[in-house]
Amino acid sequence: MGTATQVFRLVGPALFAAVFTVPVLAEEMKLKPVDEAVGNPAFARFRAALLDAVRKRDLDYVMSQVDTDIKLSFGGDYGRDTFRDLLTGTESWQGEAYWAELQRVLELGGVFMDANSFCAPYVACLDVPGCPDCDPYETMFTVSKDAVARAAPDAAARVAARLSYDVLRIDIDAEHEGEWTPVILPDGSRGYVSGPDFRMSIDYRALFEKIDGTWRMTVFIAGD
Repeated sequence: MGTATQVFRLVGPALFAAVFTVPVLAEEMKLKPVDEAVGNPAFARFRAALLDAVRKRDLDYVMSQVDTDIKLSFGGDYGRDTFRDLLTGTESWQGEAYWAELQRVLELGGVFMDANSFCAPYVACLDVPGCPDCDPYETMFTVSKDAVARAAPDAAARVAARLSYDVLRIDIDAEHEGEWTPVILPDGSRGYVSGPDFRMSIDYRALFEKIDGTWRMTVFIAGD
Protein backbone atom coordinates (compact mmCIF):
# COMPACT_ATOMS: atom_id res chain seq x y z
CA MET A 1 0.00 0.00 0.00
CA GLY A 2 1.16 3.57 -0.66
CA THR A 3 2.28 5.76 2.20
CA ALA A 4 0.04 8.71 1.32
CA THR A 5 -3.19 9.54 3.13
CA GLN A 6 -6.36 7.79 2.00
CA VAL A 7 -9.90 9.03 2.59
CA PHE A 8 -12.86 6.82 1.64
CA ARG A 9 -16.54 7.61 1.23
CA LEU A 10 -19.58 5.68 0.01
CA VAL A 11 -21.42 6.92 -3.05
CA GLY A 12 -24.84 5.31 -3.36
CA PRO A 13 -25.77 1.97 -1.84
CA ALA A 14 -22.72 -0.17 -1.08
CA LEU A 15 -20.60 1.63 -3.69
CA PHE A 16 -17.35 3.50 -3.45
CA ALA A 17 -15.20 6.44 -4.34
CA ALA A 18 -11.73 7.13 -3.03
CA VAL A 19 -9.59 10.20 -2.54
CA PHE A 20 -5.93 9.25 -2.43
CA THR A 21 -3.31 11.97 -2.08
CA VAL A 22 -0.04 11.58 -3.96
CA PRO A 23 2.90 13.99 -4.25
CA VAL A 24 2.13 15.97 -7.40
CA LEU A 25 3.22 19.60 -7.69
CA ALA A 26 0.21 21.90 -8.00
CA GLU A 27 1.69 23.85 -10.90
CA GLU A 28 2.25 20.69 -12.94
CA MET A 29 -1.42 19.69 -13.00
CA LYS A 30 -0.47 16.15 -13.90
CA LEU A 31 -1.48 12.77 -12.58
CA LYS A 32 1.05 10.11 -13.49
CA PRO A 33 0.13 6.41 -13.55
CA VAL A 34 0.06 4.52 -10.28
CA ASP A 35 -0.16 0.75 -9.98
CA GLU A 36 0.28 -0.80 -6.55
CA ALA A 37 -0.69 -4.32 -7.63
CA VAL A 38 2.94 -5.44 -7.73
CA GLY A 39 3.11 -4.91 -3.99
CA ASN A 40 0.73 -7.82 -3.41
CA PRO A 41 1.83 -10.93 -5.34
CA ALA A 42 -1.45 -12.79 -4.79
CA PHE A 43 -3.51 -9.91 -6.13
CA ALA A 44 -1.06 -9.35 -8.98
CA ARG A 45 -1.47 -12.97 -10.07
CA PHE A 46 -5.25 -12.71 -9.81
CA ARG A 47 -5.36 -9.56 -11.93
CA ALA A 48 -2.91 -10.87 -14.52
CA ALA A 49 -5.00 -14.01 -15.04
CA LEU A 50 -8.20 -11.98 -15.21
CA LEU A 51 -6.73 -9.52 -17.70
CA ASP A 52 -5.47 -12.38 -19.86
CA ALA A 53 -8.96 -13.89 -19.87
CA VAL A 54 -10.54 -10.54 -20.72
CA ARG A 55 -8.16 -10.05 -23.63
CA LYS A 56 -9.13 -13.51 -24.89
CA ARG A 57 -12.82 -12.75 -24.24
CA ASP A 58 -12.97 -15.88 -22.09
CA LEU A 59 -16.45 -15.40 -20.66
CA ASP A 60 -16.48 -18.47 -18.42
CA TYR A 61 -13.21 -17.63 -16.69
CA VAL A 62 -14.17 -13.97 -16.18
CA MET A 63 -17.49 -14.99 -14.69
CA SER A 64 -15.70 -17.30 -12.26
CA GLN A 65 -13.78 -14.30 -10.85
CA VAL A 66 -16.80 -12.06 -10.31
CA ASP A 67 -18.64 -11.76 -7.03
CA THR A 68 -22.16 -13.17 -7.00
CA ASP A 69 -23.56 -9.76 -6.07
CA ILE A 70 -21.29 -7.55 -8.19
CA LYS A 71 -22.61 -3.95 -8.30
CA LEU A 72 -23.13 -2.70 -11.87
CA SER A 73 -25.06 0.57 -11.64
CA PHE A 74 -26.41 3.20 -9.29
CA GLY A 75 -29.93 2.15 -10.22
CA GLY A 76 -29.86 -1.22 -8.50
CA ASP A 77 -28.51 -3.48 -11.28
CA TYR A 78 -26.25 -6.10 -9.78
CA GLY A 79 -25.30 -9.75 -9.89
CA ARG A 80 -23.27 -12.20 -11.90
CA ASP A 81 -26.10 -13.03 -14.29
CA THR A 82 -26.61 -9.36 -15.16
CA PHE A 83 -22.87 -8.97 -15.72
CA ARG A 84 -22.94 -11.90 -18.15
CA ASP A 85 -25.89 -10.32 -19.96
CA LEU A 86 -23.94 -7.08 -20.37
CA LEU A 87 -20.86 -8.84 -21.71
CA THR A 88 -22.97 -10.72 -24.25
CA GLY A 89 -25.59 -8.04 -24.98
CA THR A 90 -26.32 -6.47 -28.34
CA GLU A 91 -26.87 -2.84 -27.36
CA SER A 92 -24.18 -0.44 -28.62
CA TRP A 93 -22.63 -0.08 -25.14
CA GLN A 94 -22.81 -3.80 -24.35
CA GLY A 95 -20.96 -6.79 -25.79
CA GLU A 96 -17.61 -5.84 -27.30
CA ALA A 97 -17.83 -2.23 -26.06
CA TYR A 98 -18.35 -3.49 -22.51
CA TRP A 99 -15.47 -5.94 -22.84
CA ALA A 100 -13.23 -3.12 -24.08
CA GLU A 101 -14.07 -0.95 -21.07
CA LEU A 102 -13.31 -3.82 -18.70
CA GLN A 103 -10.00 -4.45 -20.42
CA ARG A 104 -9.01 -0.77 -20.26
CA VAL A 105 -9.84 -0.56 -16.55
CA LEU A 106 -7.65 -3.57 -15.82
CA GLU A 107 -4.78 -2.25 -17.95
CA LEU A 108 -4.61 1.18 -16.33
CA GLY A 109 -3.48 0.12 -12.87
CA GLY A 110 -4.82 1.23 -9.53
CA VAL A 111 -4.29 1.49 -5.78
CA PHE A 112 -5.07 -0.48 -2.65
CA MET A 113 -7.72 1.12 -0.49
CA ASP A 114 -6.68 -1.24 2.30
CA ALA A 115 -5.14 -4.69 2.54
CA ASN A 116 -8.28 -6.34 1.18
CA SER A 117 -9.53 -3.98 -1.53
CA PHE A 118 -8.09 -2.57 -4.74
CA CYS A 119 -9.52 0.33 -6.78
CA ALA A 120 -8.97 0.69 -10.55
CA PRO A 121 -8.17 2.55 -12.68
CA TYR A 122 -5.95 5.00 -10.83
CA VAL A 123 -7.73 8.09 -12.18
CA ALA A 124 -10.89 7.00 -10.35
CA CYS A 125 -9.01 6.55 -7.08
CA LEU A 126 -6.59 9.47 -6.82
CA ASP A 127 -7.00 13.11 -5.92
CA VAL A 128 -4.88 15.75 -7.66
CA PRO A 129 -3.16 17.93 -5.05
CA GLY A 130 -3.41 21.61 -5.89
CA CYS A 131 -6.61 21.09 -7.84
CA PRO A 132 -9.49 21.82 -5.45
CA ASP A 133 -11.68 22.66 -8.44
CA CYS A 134 -11.18 19.34 -10.22
CA ASP A 135 -14.88 18.57 -10.46
CA PRO A 136 -15.19 14.97 -11.71
CA TYR A 137 -17.75 16.14 -14.28
CA GLU A 138 -15.42 18.82 -15.63
CA THR A 139 -12.02 17.13 -15.53
CA MET A 140 -10.32 15.02 -18.18
CA PHE A 141 -7.20 12.98 -17.46
CA THR A 142 -4.55 12.18 -20.04
CA VAL A 143 -3.64 8.53 -19.37
CA SER A 144 -0.76 8.43 -21.86
CA LYS A 145 2.69 9.99 -21.96
CA ASP A 146 2.30 10.76 -25.67
CA ALA A 147 -1.17 12.07 -26.50
CA VAL A 148 -2.41 14.90 -28.69
CA ALA A 149 -5.20 17.44 -28.58
CA ARG A 150 -6.59 18.71 -31.87
CA ALA A 151 -7.54 22.25 -32.82
CA ALA A 152 -10.90 21.00 -34.10
CA PRO A 153 -13.05 17.89 -33.49
CA ASP A 154 -11.43 16.01 -36.36
CA ALA A 155 -8.62 13.45 -36.37
CA ALA A 156 -7.09 15.29 -39.33
CA ALA A 157 -7.14 18.69 -37.63
CA ARG A 158 -4.00 20.53 -36.58
CA VAL A 159 -2.31 19.32 -33.39
CA ALA A 160 -3.14 21.92 -30.73
CA ALA A 161 -0.98 20.40 -27.98
CA ARG A 162 1.09 17.37 -27.13
CA LEU A 163 0.17 16.01 -23.73
CA SER A 164 1.72 13.70 -21.15
CA TYR A 165 -0.47 12.74 -18.18
CA ASP A 166 -1.93 16.25 -18.10
CA VAL A 167 -5.06 17.05 -16.11
CA LEU A 168 -7.40 19.07 -18.33
CA ARG A 169 -10.46 21.15 -17.61
CA ILE A 170 -13.41 20.34 -19.85
CA ASP A 171 -14.56 23.44 -21.72
CA ILE A 172 -18.18 23.54 -20.57
CA ASP A 173 -18.91 26.57 -22.78
CA ALA A 174 -18.07 24.68 -25.98
CA GLU A 175 -20.17 22.17 -27.88
CA HIS A 176 -19.35 18.48 -27.72
CA GLU A 177 -18.89 17.00 -31.18
CA GLY A 178 -19.61 13.29 -31.26
CA GLU A 179 -16.80 11.47 -29.46
CA TRP A 180 -14.73 14.65 -29.15
CA THR A 181 -14.55 16.53 -25.84
CA PRO A 182 -13.66 20.25 -25.80
CA VAL A 183 -10.97 21.03 -23.24
CA ILE A 184 -8.89 23.91 -21.94
CA LEU A 185 -5.25 23.08 -22.58
CA PRO A 186 -2.35 23.68 -20.15
CA ASP A 187 -1.42 26.97 -21.85
CA GLY A 188 -5.01 28.25 -21.58
CA SER A 189 -5.88 27.69 -25.24
CA ARG A 190 -8.69 25.38 -26.33
CA GLY A 191 -8.70 22.08 -28.12
CA TYR A 192 -10.46 18.76 -28.53
CA VAL A 193 -9.54 15.30 -27.29
CA SER A 194 -10.85 11.83 -28.03
CA GLY A 195 -9.90 8.20 -27.74
CA PRO A 196 -8.31 5.86 -25.18
CA ASP A 197 -5.59 8.35 -24.19
CA PHE A 198 -8.17 10.37 -22.26
CA ARG A 199 -10.44 9.42 -19.39
CA MET A 200 -12.72 10.90 -16.73
CA SER A 201 -12.76 9.66 -13.15
CA ILE A 202 -16.47 8.83 -13.51
CA ASP A 203 -15.89 6.55 -16.49
CA TYR A 204 -15.96 2.81 -15.81
CA ARG A 205 -14.05 1.74 -12.71
CA ALA A 206 -13.79 -1.40 -10.65
CA LEU A 207 -13.37 -2.52 -7.08
CA PHE A 208 -11.72 -5.82 -6.18
CA GLU A 209 -12.06 -7.29 -2.71
CA LYS A 210 -10.63 -10.29 -0.91
CA ILE A 211 -13.60 -12.34 0.30
CA ASP A 212 -12.94 -15.41 2.44
CA GLY A 213 -9.34 -15.35 1.30
CA THR A 214 -10.14 -15.11 -2.43
CA TRP A 215 -9.96 -12.02 -4.64
CA ARG A 216 -13.16 -11.15 -6.53
CA MET A 217 -14.37 -8.20 -8.61
CA THR A 218 -17.21 -6.71 -6.60
CA VAL A 219 -17.96 -3.47 -8.48
CA PHE A 220 -17.85 -2.46 -12.16
CA ILE A 221 -19.64 0.81 -12.67
CA ALA A 222 -19.73 4.14 -14.50
CA GLY A 223 -21.32 7.48 -13.63
CA ASP A 224 -22.05 8.92 -10.22
